[in-house]
Amino acid sequence: MPLDQLFVFIMLTLLVSASPGPVMLSCMADAGRFGFAKSLHSMLGASLGNLLLMLFSALGLGLLVEQSQWIFHIIKWLGSAYLIYIGIQLFCAPAQQLDATQAQVSSTHLLRKSFMVALTNPKGLIYFGALFPQFIDTTQHLPPQFALLSVIFLVMDLMWMAIYAQGGSMIMRWLDAPQHQRWFNRISGGALVLAGIALSFSRL
Repeated sequence: MPLDQLFVFIMLTLLVSASPGPVMLSCMADAGRFGFAKSLHSMLGASLGNLLLMLFSALGLGLLVEQSQWIFHIIKWLGSAYLIYIGIQLFCAPAQQLDATQAQVSSTHLLRKSFMVALTNPKGLIYFGALFPQFIDTTQHLPPQFALLSVIFLVMDLMWMAIYAQGGSMIMRWLDAPQHQRWFNRISGGALVLAGIALSFSRL
């Protein structure tokens, strides 16, 4: 891949990954409630979900979803319902001692939750299916090119997830007060619900 095209892809990915979508909001909320260290499992789960979407895209499923309305809508409604579900759970979560909350949460649960948030975002599959081919040279071997683009995206996305999570973890002291914790749960949960609603209205 020419260096100018690689630079364009890096800058485009940097900007797209920075948007506060469902994955970023979920990582920020997890870091705020459970700490930055715990949120690393959320980041890993989201990265695994995106990696699977990239694999689907490489196999041509991205273009299939883009052209098949019913497949897109099934994935879209599943993702929307899941976001609204975890948003409502967070919105209704009672205030707890943060140390106790961190001890109770399972790292596997956080990984699985973020994996599902990333995997059920149809925009991700379409994004990979539409964007990656623009930077692929069909005269060259395809697997190394897909691998390079995938690694670049994962690194950029992980960087932004860490930034969002760090922002969430910085307010942990503020969350020591039960009333502050309740407000954080409601705001974060409401943001996830709104993200789920927005996803349900998304179109190809």
